[in-house]
Amino acid sequence: MVSITIKHGYLWRVLGQPVQHNGFIFVPVLGELYNGIAIRPYRREEEAPMFPLTDYLGNQVPKLVKSCRTDFTELVDAVWVRARIPAIFGFTPLSLPFPDYKYALIEQMFVACEQCSVNGDWLAYPFICEDYDLRVGLRFSPDPLFIETYERIAKAFWELLLLEPENVQPFCDAYLHYDELFEEEWLIVVFKDGECIVEPSECDFLF
Repeated sequence: MVSITIKHGYLWRVLGQPVQHNGFIFVPVLGELYNGIAIRPYRREEEAPMFPLTDYLGNQVPKLVKSCRTDFTELVDAVWVRARIPAIFGFTPLSLPFPDYKYALIEQMFVACEQCSVNGDWLAYPFICEDYDLRVGLRFSPDPLFIETYERIAKAFWELLLLEPENVQPFCDAYLHYDELFEEEWLIVVFKDGECIVEPSECDFLF
């Protein structure tokens, strides 16, 4: 009998459809990372994303990724990723159940499944695709024993998204942001016809 072992995480429900690439099967799920690190529906301190997409773009940045910029010409690659995920996995990334705590455009969990060549069993490595201020990266449960595996997963995941960079789905979403006075404000994020719009909302509550 073939078994599957989940490393550092809990899975509650499969979302969308699995996709295979470069030795891994990527499955969007509803779940949490183990070790006290979970999908966090509360205010987060500023942090640079782990395994950021920008580390895997190289010199040939796709046109649609380049188009995702703010008025200050800052690259906001999370907008492109938010548009790309539904086109690959066939589902819309989840918003948090309490929208007044939605401090990220993306905070979606996946598992990367890899089959053992020795006994045919499967190992599943959960991770979260998330952004901070529209800069996107991947977060894993910290474990120095799996750093090399995490690096392979990140490389395969971003390669998968970059295979067909023009294949995206338009969307309109929002998240809570801190302005220059460190006060909360809603930012509307729209991606349509290859154009990215990020602007403050007049509404205090959008959902």
